[in-house]
Amino acid sequence: MSNYKEYVDLLSKNHDQAIEFLLQKYGPSKDDYFREKSYQRFMNGEIKSITKGNFTRTGEGLYCHHIDEREYLKISDQLFVKKYKYPFEIQKKERLVYCDLIEHTILHVLIAEESSQEFGYPGYVTYLKPEIEEWYLDKIIPNPEWMKNCYHKSFLIPEEAVSILKKMQKTLGESYYNTPFDYYEAKQIDIDKEIEKQKNGMNGRQQCL
Repeated sequence: MSNYKEYVDLLSKNHDQAIEFLLQKYGPSKDDYFREKSYQRFMNGEIKSITKGNFTRTGEGLYCHHIDEREYLKISDQLFVKKYKYPFEIQKKERLVYCDLIEHTILHVLIAEESSQEFGYPGYVTYLKPEIEEWYLDKIIPNPEWMKNCYHKSFLIPEEAVSILKKMQKTLGESYYNTPFDYYEAKQIDIDKEIEKQKNGMNGRQQCL
């Protein structure tokens, strides 16, 4: 059974309310995102990478989201951690929340809305929105087992996927397709354009020869 109605309700909340709801739904993390000693050694240049904590719940189809992503970009990216000297406090278990793919995307939408797209939006437009489209509109089932768990956890039929994406886009002041058919039609047009572009390129090279 789909969680579509619950997703719509979550999208109507603000970020703090959404975090509280998800903490009640899934419970808190039992471990920090990174090991503190390893984190400090990494920051001091003693080691090249940070040891992660035992926080993962992908076996249940859940992602781990940093609550402070509304103030910091790419908190789990070690290059960003070192470059911007992120404090360890934002990696603590108390600053983590679990969510499925759609809930994770909604959190990024809420952050983007509340920060005028300074935070949250890059992850939404680059990774999360395309993944929803790939899984539930293009119907491409991911291969790694942990991703399959996430795929099934937040499963939506195409009509629901388009509807929730349209609501997310509206929240951000952007438009989206009205139906799956509109999505597929636009995608086919892009494919046809790319094929035509490649044909023209080949014809151009042949003329040069």
